[in-house]
Amino acid sequence: MSDRRLVTVLIGIPVAALLVLIGSAVCIALAFGGTQSCGGGSEATGTLKGVPAKLVPIFQQAAVKYRLGPKGPAMLASINFNETSFGTNMNNTTGSGAEGWMMFMPETWATYGVDANGDGVKDPFNPEDAIFTAARYLRASGAPGNWHDAVFAYNHAEWYVERVFGDAQRFQGDGSELVSSGGEECSAAPSGPAVERMIVEANRLSALRPHTEYVWGGSHGESPTPPNGPFDCSSAVSHLLQVGGFHNPTMDTVALSSWGEPGPGRWVTIHVKPYEPEAHTFIEFMPGVTPPGKRYWGTSGFVEPGHGPGWIPESAFSASYLERFELRHPPGL
Repeated sequence: MSDRRLVTVLIGIPVAALLVLIGSAVCIALAFGGTQSCGGGSEATGTLKGVPAKLVPIFQQAAVKYRLGPKGPAMLASINFNETSFGTNMNNTTGSGAEGWMMFMPETWATYGVDANGDGVKDPFNPEDAIFTAARYLRASGAPGNWHDAVFAYNHAEWYVERVFGDAQRFQGDGSELVSSGGEECSAAPSGPAVERMIVEANRLSALRPHTEYVWGGSHGESPTPPNGPFDCSSAVSHLLQVGGFHNPTMDTVALSSWGEPGPGRWVTIHVKPYEPEAHTFIEFMPGVTPPGKRYWGTSGFVEPGHGPGWIPESAFSASYLERFELRHPPGL
């Protein structure tokens, strides 16, 4: 996009869109300075209680990846505890054939097993693979909308469901207790300035989206990118990271696939599929940071295709679509 055309686009922005930009900045400032993080809703705070420290991040990250809500980490911990005492007793004496950290039947593992640690093997005896697979299975079985049926699908016994719920409540303790405030489910809000700057900028560019175009290769070769692009998927993600203060170059999808830290982040996750013909990338703000209607951000073939970057609702992407992407996160987030 030429400079002259860009100026024309910006001049043509309606006053209402400018007001949206101002309102967005005010709302974000209030969100990070006030008592709620998602415009009302439920908050989960702190960490799990009575769970081995080395497993807590795995339960949390698996719950985030499969969108299990605030109860997710405690429910995963409870199932792991009831099945194998946190991996300390994987000797199945029932004759059922279930095996591994989370006691999956081989046929269930064949359908739902994932390689969460990226070593090229889907291993039920690896804690990361097993716990992420359990999260995937629970999501497919109805969680977090119907935890009872999801846990019952895991083990068809009401006593088992009651035991898992009871232990989950104990593991939540005062750390992950769900606090209802009359709205959507969300987790603890961040206070870091990097995330705040990224959301303010995401709101600003989202308001511009109807007036901008997707440009393949846009702003590559310029670091940092121009404030208003033009952008393709990877330069848009690079731009938001630059605004966050990470001093990163403007990267393509291949470079993004090795930038930052592996796996999902606590607050921000980069989804990247590095290679053609379907190379793509976008950013996810985790539950509690933004509401479901602003879960993802970037260019999209699902929402206003052909335009610049903007917000993408959680409902736009299925679990099977998301599984095609590698996960990275900015250092510290």
